[in-house]
Amino acid sequence: MKNKGLLITSALALIIAAAGIQILPDQVPVHFGVSGEVDRIGSKFEVFIFAAIIILTAVIGIFIRRNFEANSNKAQDEKTAAHAAGNAKISGIICTMINLVMLGIEIIFIVMGFNGVQSLQGSSGELYCSVMCVLFGVLFTILGNIVPKLKMNGLLGLRTTWSMKNEEVWARSQRMSGTVMFFGGVAIILAGIVLRGLPSIITAMIIILVVVAVTVKGSHQIYTDWEKEQNNG
Repeated sequence: MKNKGLLITSALALIIAAAGIQILPDQVPVHFGVSGEVDRIGSKFEVFIFAAIIILTAVIGIFIRRNFEANSNKAQDEKTAAHAAGNAKISGIICTMINLVMLGIEIIFIVMGFNGVQSLQGSSGELYCSVMCVLFGVLFTILGNIVPKLKMNGLLGLRTTWSMKNEEVWARSQRMSGTVMFFGGVAIILAGIVLRGLPSIITAMIIILVVVAVTVKGSHQIYTDWEKEQNNG
């Protein structure tokens, strides 16, 4: 089954959410302040928000995969067909990895809600933020290894005015992007381990913004270098 990973994560999200509301108290902590203190209490049914996000990601992933598969079937040559088929497979992997991270966060939400508000003050609230950082950092490192495998397309990967010029610039841009994402992911993991509470989340957001800026700038530089190579050749 082509979309097995997406379907399994969607089913697990619903099963875990349904099981979660059976053991959770009616009111659970859903947000923590700078110091790790619980600053918002919500309904236990908010756990289904995670399930909804996971299912939406799965739907988007299936749509993207089918789009690539359609392009592969309509391709006029074997190379283009192979590239589109490869992208279809990679798109499923990417969306499945995103869903696995969201599943981890969903489980953490249930565990912390089950422990109760009083036990989640201070250090436990900070731990929640740190674990989320680590999970997203792991996701970035995985994506950093996957992105370079993408062939030129209009849906996934580092798509800039420059990277879309030709396949050579695209390939170089994706390799650069993958490297930056990988090390950005490592930095996010370290932020989650070393820092606590909101500072870890803020640091992770800053790292993500830096990754975006560096990859976009890098894509422009790669195209500039490619142009020089063509002119000198």
